[in-house]
Amino acid sequence: MDAANPLNSLLLLLNLQQEARQAQNPEALRFLIVNQTRRMIAYQQAVFLTVAPSGKARLEAVSNVAVPERDAPFTRWLEAAASAIAAGAEARNLHGIAPTEVPPALARDWGQWGPAQALWVPLPGPDDTVTAVLWLARDDAWTDGEKVLLGQLSGGYGHAWWALTRAGRRSGVRARKGVWALAVVAVLAAVLAIPVPQSTLAPAEVAPRDPLIVSAPLEGVIERFHVQPNEPVSTGQPLFSFESSVLKSRLEVARKALASAEAELLTASQGAFTDPLSKARIAQLKTQVELRRAEMDFARDLMDRVTVKAERTGIAVFTDANDWLGKPVAVGERILTLADPQAAEVDVHVPVNDAIVLQEGAQVSLYLNVDPLRPLRATVSHASYEPGLTPGGVLAYRVRADLAPDQPTPRIGLRGTAKIQGERVPLAFYLFRRPLAALRQTVGL
Repeated sequence: MDAANPLNSLLLLLNLQQEARQAQNPEALRFLIVNQTRRMIAYQQAVFLTVAPSGKARLEAVSNVAVPERDAPFTRWLEAAASAIAAGAEARNLHGIAPTEVPPALARDWGQWGPAQALWVPLPGPDDTVTAVLWLARDDAWTDGEKVLLGQLSGGYGHAWWALTRAGRRSGVRARKGVWALAVVAVLAAVLAIPVPQSTLAPAEVAPRDPLIVSAPLEGVIERFHVQPNEPVSTGQPLFSFESSVLKSRLEVARKALASAEAELLTASQGAFTDPLSKARIAQLKTQVELRRAEMDFARDLMDRVTVKAERTGIAVFTDANDWLGKPVAVGERILTLADPQAAEVDVHVPVNDAIVLQEGAQVSLYLNVDPLRPLRATVSHASYEPGLTPGGVLAYRVRADLAPDQPTPRIGLRGTAKIQGERVPLAFYLFRRPLAALRQTVGL
Protein backbone atom coordinates (compact mmCIF):
# COMPACT_ATOMS: atom_id res chain seq x y z
CA MET A 1 0.00 0.00 0.00
CA ASP A 2 1.22 3.47 -0.80
CA ALA A 3 1.03 5.10 2.66
CA ALA A 4 1.99 8.52 1.29
CA ASN A 5 -0.92 8.59 -1.11
CA PRO A 6 -4.10 7.19 0.50
CA LEU A 7 -6.14 8.49 -2.44
CA ASN A 8 -4.20 6.25 -4.82
CA SER A 9 -4.90 3.22 -2.63
CA LEU A 10 -8.60 4.08 -2.54
CA LEU A 11 -8.72 4.34 -6.33
CA LEU A 12 -7.00 0.99 -6.67
CA LEU A 13 -9.54 -0.53 -4.28
CA LEU A 14 -12.46 0.76 -6.32
CA ASN A 15 -10.83 -0.32 -9.56
CA LEU A 16 -10.26 -3.88 -8.33
CA GLN A 17 -13.84 -4.17 -7.07
CA GLN A 18 -15.16 -2.96 -10.42
CA GLU A 19 -13.00 -5.47 -12.33
CA ALA A 20 -14.23 -8.22 -10.03
CA ARG A 21 -17.86 -7.34 -10.75
CA GLN A 22 -17.14 -7.37 -14.50
CA ALA A 23 -15.54 -10.85 -14.48
CA GLN A 24 -17.37 -13.10 -16.96
CA ASN A 25 -16.75 -16.46 -15.28
CA PRO A 26 -15.25 -17.96 -12.10
CA GLU A 27 -11.93 -18.71 -13.84
CA ALA A 28 -11.43 -15.06 -14.79
CA LEU A 29 -12.34 -13.94 -11.28
CA ARG A 30 -9.90 -16.34 -9.65
CA PHE A 31 -7.12 -15.11 -11.95
CA LEU A 32 -7.90 -11.50 -11.06
CA ILE A 33 -7.91 -12.17 -7.31
CA VAL A 34 -4.55 -13.98 -7.11
CA ASN A 35 -2.64 -11.88 -9.67
CA GLN A 36 -4.10 -8.36 -9.69
CA THR A 37 -4.53 -7.79 -5.95
CA ARG A 38 -0.78 -7.09 -5.72
CA ARG A 39 -1.47 -3.77 -7.48
CA MET A 40 -2.84 -2.61 -4.12
CA ILE A 41 -1.13 -4.91 -1.59
CA ALA A 42 2.38 -6.28 -1.98
CA TYR A 43 2.79 -10.04 -1.49
CA GLN A 44 4.93 -12.87 -2.74
CA GLN A 45 2.29 -15.57 -2.98
CA ALA A 46 -1.52 -15.61 -3.28
CA VAL A 47 -3.69 -18.73 -3.22
CA PHE A 48 -7.43 -18.87 -3.88
CA LEU A 49 -9.27 -21.69 -2.09
CA THR A 50 -12.91 -22.74 -1.98
CA VAL A 51 -14.43 -23.99 1.27
CA ALA A 52 -17.11 -26.70 1.18
CA PRO A 53 -19.97 -26.76 3.74
CA SER A 54 -18.12 -29.59 5.45
CA GLY A 55 -15.14 -27.26 6.00
CA LYS A 56 -12.81 -28.98 3.51
CA ALA A 57 -10.70 -26.51 1.55
CA ARG A 58 -9.72 -27.00 -2.08
CA LEU A 59 -6.98 -25.10 -3.91
CA GLU A 60 -8.30 -23.49 -7.12
CA ALA A 61 -5.69 -20.92 -8.22
CA VAL A 62 -2.15 -19.79 -7.35
CA SER A 63 -0.47 -16.54 -8.34
CA ASN A 64 1.90 -16.79 -11.31
CA VAL A 65 0.80 -20.40 -11.99
CA ALA A 66 -1.41 -21.17 -14.97
CA VAL A 67 -2.70 -24.58 -13.80
CA PRO A 68 -1.90 -25.74 -10.26
CA GLU A 69 -0.85 -29.37 -9.87
CA ARG A 70 -3.42 -31.27 -7.84
CA ASP A 71 -1.05 -33.92 -6.46
CA ALA A 72 1.85 -31.61 -5.59
CA PRO A 73 3.05 -31.70 -1.93
CA PHE A 74 2.42 -27.95 -1.65
CA THR A 75 -1.19 -28.41 -2.71
CA ARG A 76 -1.83 -31.21 -0.23
CA TRP A 77 -0.17 -29.32 2.64
CA LEU A 78 -1.97 -26.04 1.97
CA GLU A 79 -5.40 -27.71 1.60
CA ALA A 80 -4.88 -29.56 4.89
CA ALA A 81 -3.77 -26.38 6.66
CA ALA A 82 -6.64 -24.31 5.21
CA SER A 83 -9.16 -27.00 6.20
CA ALA A 84 -7.85 -26.87 9.77
CA ILE A 85 -8.14 -23.06 9.89
CA ALA A 86 -11.59 -23.12 8.30
CA ALA A 87 -12.75 -25.33 11.17
CA GLY A 88 -11.35 -22.92 13.79
CA ALA A 89 -13.02 -20.06 15.65
CA GLU A 90 -11.31 -17.35 13.54
CA ALA A 91 -12.31 -18.79 10.17
CA ARG A 92 -14.71 -15.92 9.38
CA ASN A 93 -12.28 -13.16 10.40
CA LEU A 94 -9.40 -11.62 8.45
CA HIS A 95 -6.29 -12.27 10.53
CA GLY A 96 -2.68 -13.24 10.39
CA ILE A 97 -2.21 -17.00 10.46
CA ALA A 98 0.01 -18.51 13.12
CA PRO A 99 1.45 -22.07 13.06
CA THR A 100 -0.50 -22.80 16.24
CA GLU A 101 -3.78 -22.77 14.23
CA VAL A 102 -2.86 -25.96 12.37
CA PRO A 103 -2.06 -29.47 13.67
CA PRO A 104 1.54 -30.08 14.84
CA ALA A 105 2.27 -32.33 11.84
CA LEU A 106 1.45 -29.40 9.53
CA ALA A 107 3.09 -26.78 11.75
CA ARG A 108 6.48 -28.53 11.40
CA ASP A 109 6.46 -27.73 7.67
CA TRP A 110 5.40 -24.10 8.19
CA GLY A 111 7.59 -21.86 6.06
CA GLN A 112 8.79 -24.74 3.84
CA TRP A 113 6.10 -24.16 1.18
CA GLY A 114 6.18 -20.33 1.16
CA PRO A 115 6.85 -17.20 3.15
CA ALA A 116 6.24 -17.41 6.89
CA GLN A 117 3.95 -14.35 7.19
CA ALA A 118 0.52 -15.57 6.00
CA LEU A 119 -2.78 -13.71 6.02
CA TRP A 120 -6.23 -15.36 6.04
CA VAL A 121 -8.72 -13.30 3.97
CA PRO A 122 -12.27 -14.80 3.92
CA LEU A 123 -14.49 -13.78 0.97
CA PRO A 124 -18.08 -13.68 2.29
CA GLY A 125 -21.12 -13.37 0.05
CA PRO A 126 -24.17 -11.12 0.61
CA ASP A 127 -25.69 -13.87 2.78
CA ASP A 128 -22.53 -13.73 4.95
CA THR A 129 -21.60 -17.26 3.88
CA VAL A 130 -17.89 -17.86 3.34
CA THR A 131 -17.36 -20.21 0.41
CA ALA A 132 -13.94 -18.92 -0.69
CA VAL A 133 -10.74 -17.74 1.01
CA LEU A 134 -7.68 -15.81 -0.15
CA TRP A 135 -4.37 -16.93 1.36
CA LEU A 136 -1.65 -14.26 1.11
CA ALA A 137 1.98 -14.77 2.13
CA ARG A 138 5.17 -12.70 2.25
CA ASP A 139 8.27 -12.23 4.38
CA ASP A 140 7.29 -8.85 5.95
CA ALA A 141 4.62 -8.46 8.60
CA TRP A 142 1.18 -7.18 7.61
CA THR A 143 0.25 -3.62 8.62
CA ASP A 144 -3.10 -2.53 10.04
CA GLY A 145 -3.73 -0.29 7.01
CA GLU A 146 -3.26 -3.20 4.63
CA LYS A 147 -5.68 -5.32 6.64
CA VAL A 148 -8.30 -2.56 6.45
CA LEU A 149 -7.98 -2.32 2.68
CA LEU A 150 -8.11 -6.08 2.28
CA GLY A 151 -11.19 -6.21 4.51
CA GLN A 152 -12.99 -3.83 2.15
CA LEU A 153 -11.72 -5.62 -0.94
CA SER A 154 -12.73 -9.04 0.38
CA GLY A 155 -16.39 -7.96 0.47
CA GLY A 156 -16.33 -7.05 -3.21
CA TYR A 157 -14.51 -10.24 -4.15
CA GLY A 158 -16.91 -12.36 -2.09
CA HIS A 159 -19.98 -10.75 -3.67
CA ALA A 160 -18.60 -11.24 -7.19
CA TRP A 161 -17.76 -14.88 -6.46
CA TRP A 162 -21.22 -15.48 -5.02
CA ALA A 163 -22.84 -13.87 -8.08
CA LEU A 164 -20.91 -16.01 -10.54
CA THR A 165 -21.37 -19.32 -8.74
CA ARG A 166 -24.81 -19.20 -7.10
CA ALA A 167 -27.02 -16.20 -7.77
CA GLY A 168 -29.29 -15.23 -10.66
CA ARG A 169 -29.29 -18.60 -12.48
CA ARG A 170 -30.84 -21.08 -10.10
CA SER A 171 -34.27 -21.25 -11.70
CA GLY A 172 -32.90 -21.45 -15.25
CA VAL A 173 -30.28 -23.98 -14.26
CA ARG A 174 -32.88 -26.09 -12.49
CA ALA A 175 -35.16 -25.99 -15.52
CA ARG A 176 -32.33 -26.95 -17.86
CA LYS A 177 -31.20 -29.65 -15.50
CA GLY A 178 -34.72 -31.06 -15.43
CA VAL A 179 -34.93 -31.10 -19.22
CA TRP A 180 -31.51 -32.68 -19.50
CA ALA A 181 -32.39 -35.26 -16.87
CA LEU A 182 -35.54 -36.25 -18.73
CA ALA A 183 -33.62 -36.42 -21.99
CA VAL A 184 -30.92 -38.58 -20.43
CA VAL A 185 -33.53 -40.90 -18.91
CA ALA A 186 -35.32 -41.19 -22.25
CA VAL A 187 -32.12 -41.92 -24.15
CA LEU A 188 -31.02 -44.42 -21.51
CA ALA A 189 -34.40 -46.19 -21.64
CA ALA A 190 -34.22 -46.34 -25.44
CA VAL A 191 -30.68 -47.74 -25.35
CA LEU A 192 -31.58 -50.35 -22.73
CA ALA A 193 -34.50 -51.47 -24.88
CA ILE A 194 -32.32 -52.21 -27.91
CA PRO A 195 -32.52 -55.95 -28.68
CA VAL A 196 -29.15 -57.67 -28.64
CA PRO A 197 -28.24 -61.35 -29.00
CA GLN A 198 -27.72 -62.98 -25.66
CA SER A 199 -24.49 -64.93 -25.34
CA THR A 200 -22.42 -66.85 -22.85
CA LEU A 201 -18.79 -67.89 -22.62
CA ALA A 202 -17.70 -71.36 -21.53
CA PRO A 203 -14.60 -73.57 -21.71
CA ALA A 204 -14.55 -75.86 -24.75
CA GLU A 205 -12.50 -78.66 -26.29
CA VAL A 206 -12.21 -80.17 -29.76
CA ALA A 207 -13.48 -83.72 -29.26
CA PRO A 208 -13.85 -86.67 -31.67
CA ARG A 209 -17.28 -87.43 -33.11
CA ASP A 210 -18.49 -91.02 -32.52
CA PRO A 211 -15.18 -92.28 -31.11
CA LEU A 212 -14.48 -95.97 -30.50
CA ILE A 213 -13.75 -96.60 -26.84
CA VAL A 214 -11.07 -99.26 -26.33
CA SER A 215 -11.49 -100.82 -22.89
CA ALA A 216 -9.71 -103.60 -21.03
CA PRO A 217 -11.02 -107.04 -22.17
CA LEU A 218 -9.69 -108.76 -19.05
CA GLU A 219 -8.29 -108.13 -15.61
CA GLY A 220 -4.56 -107.78 -15.46
CA VAL A 221 -1.54 -105.50 -15.69
CA ILE A 222 -0.66 -103.68 -18.89
CA GLU A 223 2.86 -104.67 -19.92
CA ARG A 224 3.44 -102.78 -23.14
CA PHE A 225 1.98 -100.18 -25.52
CA HIS A 226 2.52 -100.75 -29.24
CA VAL A 227 1.40 -97.21 -30.24
CA GLN A 228 2.13 -93.69 -29.06
CA PRO A 229 -0.42 -90.99 -28.20
CA ASN A 230 -2.05 -89.42 -31.30
CA GLU A 231 -0.42 -92.03 -33.57
CA PRO A 232 -2.44 -93.14 -36.62
CA VAL A 233 -3.42 -96.83 -36.52
CA SER A 234 -5.02 -99.21 -38.99
CA THR A 235 -7.51 -102.05 -38.55
CA GLY A 236 -5.94 -105.07 -36.80
CA GLN A 237 -2.87 -103.18 -35.60
CA PRO A 238 -1.81 -104.08 -32.01
CA LEU A 239 -2.50 -101.32 -29.50
CA PHE A 240 -1.32 -102.64 -26.13
CA SER A 241 -0.61 -105.95 -24.39
CA PHE A 242 -1.20 -107.39 -20.94
CA GLU A 243 1.36 -109.27 -18.84
CA SER A 244 0.73 -112.91 -19.92
CA SER A 245 2.80 -115.14 -17.63
CA VAL A 246 -0.14 -115.96 -15.36
CA LEU A 247 -2.42 -116.63 -18.33
CA LYS A 248 0.19 -118.90 -19.97
CA SER A 249 0.47 -120.90 -16.77
CA ARG A 250 -3.29 -121.10 -16.53
CA LEU A 251 -3.52 -122.35 -20.14
CA GLU A 252 -0.82 -124.95 -19.56
CA VAL A 253 -2.55 -126.20 -16.40
CA ALA A 254 -5.86 -126.43 -18.26
CA ARG A 255 -4.20 -128.34 -21.12
CA LYS A 256 -2.65 -130.87 -18.76
CA ALA A 257 -5.92 -131.24 -16.84
CA LEU A 258 -7.70 -131.97 -20.13
CA ALA A 259 -5.09 -134.53 -21.14
CA SER A 260 -5.40 -136.23 -17.74
CA ALA A 261 -9.21 -136.32 -18.00
CA GLU A 262 -9.06 -137.76 -21.53
CA ALA A 263 -6.59 -140.46 -20.43
CA GLU A 264 -8.78 -141.42 -17.51
CA LEU A 265 -11.81 -141.59 -19.82
CA LEU A 266 -9.89 -143.79 -22.27
CA THR A 267 -8.86 -146.19 -19.48
CA ALA A 268 -12.42 -146.47 -18.21
CA SER A 269 -13.75 -147.08 -21.75
CA GLN A 270 -11.28 -149.91 -22.33
CA GLY A 271 -12.14 -151.57 -19.00
CA ALA A 272 -15.90 -151.22 -19.43
CA PHE A 273 -16.04 -154.58 -21.27
CA THR A 274 -14.89 -156.51 -18.21
CA ASP A 275 -15.44 -154.15 -15.23
CA PRO A 276 -19.00 -152.95 -14.51
CA LEU A 277 -17.68 -150.17 -12.21
CA SER A 278 -15.59 -148.66 -15.01
CA LYS A 279 -18.61 -148.75 -17.31
CA ALA A 280 -20.62 -146.83 -14.69
CA ARG A 281 -17.94 -144.07 -14.50
CA ILE A 282 -17.82 -143.38 -18.23
CA ALA A 283 -20.63 -140.76 -18.16
CA GLN A 284 -19.02 -138.92 -15.24
CA LEU A 285 -15.60 -138.94 -16.89
CA LYS A 286 -17.05 -137.57 -20.13
CA THR A 287 -18.48 -134.68 -18.14
CA GLN A 288 -15.05 -134.08 -16.59
CA VAL A 289 -13.45 -134.04 -20.04
CA GLU A 290 -15.99 -131.48 -21.32
CA LEU A 291 -15.38 -129.33 -18.23
CA ARG A 292 -11.61 -129.45 -18.67
CA ARG A 293 -11.96 -128.67 -22.38
CA ALA A 294 -14.13 -125.64 -21.54
CA GLU A 295 -11.53 -124.45 -19.04
CA MET A 296 -8.80 -124.80 -21.65
CA ASP A 297 -10.89 -122.95 -24.27
CA PHE A 298 -11.48 -120.15 -21.79
CA ALA A 299 -7.77 -119.94 -20.97
CA ARG A 300 -6.95 -119.93 -24.70
CA ASP A 301 -9.53 -117.15 -25.26
CA LEU A 302 -7.90 -115.09 -22.53
CA MET A 303 -4.53 -115.60 -24.17
CA ASP A 304 -5.99 -114.39 -27.44
CA ARG A 305 -7.07 -111.20 -25.64
CA VAL A 306 -3.65 -110.45 -24.20
CA THR A 307 -2.85 -108.22 -27.17
CA VAL A 308 -5.63 -105.73 -27.94
CA LYS A 309 -5.91 -104.76 -31.60
CA ALA A 310 -7.58 -101.86 -33.36
CA GLU A 311 -11.05 -102.58 -34.71
CA ARG A 312 -10.95 -99.67 -37.14
CA THR A 313 -8.61 -97.01 -38.49
CA GLY A 314 -8.07 -93.72 -36.68
CA ILE A 315 -5.72 -92.10 -34.22
CA ALA A 316 -5.02 -93.40 -30.73
CA VAL A 317 -6.13 -90.77 -28.25
CA PHE A 318 -4.69 -91.12 -24.74
CA THR A 319 -2.37 -89.16 -22.48
CA ASP A 320 0.84 -91.10 -21.84
CA ALA A 321 1.78 -94.77 -22.03
CA ASN A 322 3.72 -94.49 -18.76
CA ASP A 323 0.46 -93.73 -16.96
CA TRP A 324 -0.73 -97.27 -17.73
CA LEU A 325 2.37 -99.45 -17.71
CA GLY A 326 2.36 -101.73 -14.67
CA LYS A 327 -1.06 -100.54 -13.57
CA PRO A 328 -3.76 -103.15 -12.71
CA VAL A 329 -6.93 -102.60 -14.69
CA ALA A 330 -10.41 -104.08 -14.42
CA VAL A 331 -12.57 -105.52 -17.16
CA GLY A 332 -14.26 -102.71 -19.09
CA GLU A 333 -11.94 -99.97 -17.85
CA ARG A 334 -11.35 -97.32 -20.53
CA ILE A 335 -7.77 -97.31 -21.81
CA LEU A 336 -7.79 -95.19 -24.97
CA THR A 337 -10.00 -93.90 -27.78
CA LEU A 338 -9.82 -94.45 -31.52
CA ALA A 339 -10.96 -91.30 -33.29
CA ASP A 340 -11.25 -90.14 -36.87
CA PRO A 341 -9.11 -86.93 -37.12
CA GLN A 342 -11.42 -85.58 -39.83
CA ALA A 343 -14.57 -86.11 -37.74
CA ALA A 344 -14.37 -83.58 -34.88
CA GLU A 345 -16.91 -81.61 -32.87
CA VAL A 346 -16.88 -78.99 -30.14
CA ASP A 347 -17.52 -80.16 -26.59
CA VAL A 348 -18.61 -77.23 -24.38
CA HIS A 349 -19.28 -77.22 -20.63
CA VAL A 350 -21.55 -74.26 -19.76
CA PRO A 351 -21.52 -73.52 -16.00
CA VAL A 352 -24.95 -73.41 -14.40
CA ASN A 353 -24.50 -69.76 -13.34
CA ASP A 354 -23.79 -68.72 -16.96
CA ALA A 355 -26.42 -70.88 -18.66
CA ILE A 356 -28.86 -69.34 -21.15
CA VAL A 357 -31.71 -70.79 -23.21
CA LEU A 358 -30.01 -72.85 -25.94
CA GLN A 359 -31.66 -74.13 -29.08
CA GLU A 360 -30.48 -76.54 -31.72
CA GLY A 361 -28.71 -74.65 -34.50
CA ALA A 362 -27.49 -71.79 -32.26
CA GLN A 363 -24.29 -70.18 -33.51
CA VAL A 364 -21.03 -70.96 -31.69
CA SER A 365 -17.67 -69.21 -32.05
CA LEU A 366 -14.69 -71.24 -30.81
CA TYR A 367 -11.60 -69.24 -29.79
CA LEU A 368 -8.77 -71.76 -29.48
CA ASN A 369 -5.94 -70.98 -27.07
CA VAL A 370 -3.39 -71.65 -29.81
CA ASP A 371 -5.06 -69.23 -32.25
CA PRO A 372 -7.41 -66.83 -30.41
CA LEU A 373 -7.56 -64.29 -33.24
CA ARG A 374 -9.27 -66.62 -35.75
CA PRO A 375 -12.43 -68.13 -34.28
CA LEU A 376 -13.94 -71.31 -35.69
CA ARG A 377 -17.65 -71.42 -36.54
CA ALA A 378 -19.96 -74.16 -35.28
CA THR A 379 -23.65 -74.81 -34.58
CA VAL A 380 -25.24 -76.42 -31.53
CA SER A 381 -26.32 -80.02 -32.19
CA HIS A 382 -27.10 -81.16 -28.64
CA ALA A 383 -27.52 -79.65 -25.16
CA SER A 384 -28.05 -81.73 -22.04
CA TYR A 385 -31.20 -81.21 -19.99
CA GLU A 386 -29.49 -81.85 -16.67
CA PRO A 387 -26.13 -80.50 -15.49
CA GLY A 388 -23.28 -82.72 -14.41
CA LEU A 389 -19.91 -82.33 -12.73
CA THR A 390 -16.98 -81.62 -15.02
CA PRO A 391 -13.51 -83.10 -14.33
CA GLY A 392 -12.74 -79.78 -12.65
CA GLY A 393 -15.63 -80.18 -10.22
CA VAL A 394 -17.88 -77.49 -11.81
CA LEU A 395 -21.60 -78.13 -12.22
CA ALA A 396 -22.25 -77.47 -15.91
CA TYR A 397 -24.47 -78.32 -18.89
CA ARG A 398 -22.80 -80.24 -21.70
CA VAL A 399 -23.26 -78.78 -25.16
CA ARG A 400 -22.06 -80.31 -28.42
CA ALA A 401 -21.60 -78.32 -31.60
CA ASP A 402 -20.81 -79.34 -35.19
CA LEU A 403 -17.97 -77.47 -36.88
CA ALA A 404 -18.72 -75.72 -40.16
CA PRO A 405 -17.48 -77.86 -43.10
CA ASP A 406 -15.95 -74.94 -45.04
CA GLN A 407 -13.02 -74.47 -42.63
CA PRO A 408 -9.96 -76.51 -41.62
CA THR A 409 -10.65 -79.22 -39.05
CA PRO A 410 -8.74 -78.45 -35.84
CA ARG A 411 -6.65 -81.07 -34.08
CA ILE A 412 -8.52 -83.18 -31.56
CA GLY A 413 -7.68 -82.22 -27.98
CA LEU A 414 -7.21 -78.47 -28.53
CA ARG A 415 -8.86 -76.30 -25.90
CA GLY A 416 -10.25 -72.79 -25.85
CA THR A 417 -13.31 -70.69 -25.09
CA ALA A 418 -16.66 -70.99 -26.86
CA LYS A 419 -19.08 -68.10 -27.27
CA ILE A 420 -22.63 -69.40 -27.72
CA GLN A 421 -25.25 -67.07 -29.18
CA GLY A 422 -28.74 -67.24 -27.71
CA GLU A 423 -32.03 -65.52 -28.47
CA ARG A 424 -32.28 -61.73 -28.75
CA VAL A 425 -33.13 -59.93 -25.51
CA PRO A 426 -33.27 -56.24 -24.41
CA LEU A 427 -29.91 -54.73 -23.56
CA ALA A 428 -31.07 -54.14 -19.97
CA PHE A 429 -31.68 -57.87 -19.48
CA TYR A 430 -28.32 -58.68 -21.08
CA LEU A 431 -26.45 -56.32 -18.71
CA PHE A 432 -28.31 -56.99 -15.47
CA ARG A 433 -29.21 -60.68 -15.80
CA ARG A 434 -26.46 -61.95 -13.54
CA PRO A 435 -26.74 -59.14 -10.91
CA LEU A 436 -30.50 -59.72 -10.72
CA ALA A 437 -29.98 -63.47 -10.37
CA ALA A 438 -27.45 -62.91 -7.59
CA LEU A 439 -29.80 -60.48 -5.86
CA ARG A 440 -32.63 -62.95 -6.07
CA GLN A 441 -30.50 -65.71 -4.59
CA THR A 442 -29.40 -63.36 -1.81
CA VAL A 443 -32.82 -62.04 -0.73
CA GLY A 444 -34.74 -65.20 -1.66
CA LEU A 445 -37.35 -63.62 -3.96
